[in-house]
Amino acid sequence: MNDHGILKPALIGGILLGILSALPLIQAFNCVCCAWVIGGGILAANLYVKSAPAAVTLGSGAGLGLLTGSIGGMVYILFSIPMLLLRSAGGGILEETRRSLGDIPNLPPAFREAIASMPTGGTALALLMVFSALLFLVVFSVMGMLGGVLGVAIFEKRKISHHAPAAEPPIVLPPPPPPPDSPEP
Repeated sequence: MNDHGILKPALIGGILLGILSALPLIQAFNCVCCAWVIGGGILAANLYVKSAPAAVTLGSGAGLGLLTGSIGGMVYILFSIPMLLLRSAGGGILEETRRSLGDIPNLPPAFREAIASMPTGGTALALLMVFSALLFLVVFSVMGMLGGVLGVAIFEKRKISHHAPAAEPPIVLPPPPPPPDSPEP
């Protein structure tokens, strides 16, 4: 991948997708196939293609999208932590989850016991936040890769030159010498 100017487009796309994915009402657009994440990858690819001195390959777009999605995932996590803490003040989100799971009819007794024994308070919230952060990093990275590849496919119009080394002529071996005539006895 050509590293010429890859960080700036990845930062712009990643920060934008991370903020848009964390805003309360606007984040709903991510429910449509991670639209903000793919859009951030496409934006980064567009910026990168415009500034690249040579044609950008799809592989470079995938790498750019991976970086963009990772940055966006980290920004999303940083913006989401305060919002999650505000929503879960007093254990509200965990109690709501426990109550919703407990209201399911025909739930096996072992599962009901597991729900009742779920930890509450800071430990459960910390585990939920760590698990969510890892999940979002993975999903944003993969979907960012898709956006980077789509962006390069859409915006790269230059031909990629494949400078293959010139093939050397094949080595031609001389034919083997004929067998010597054997004398007759």
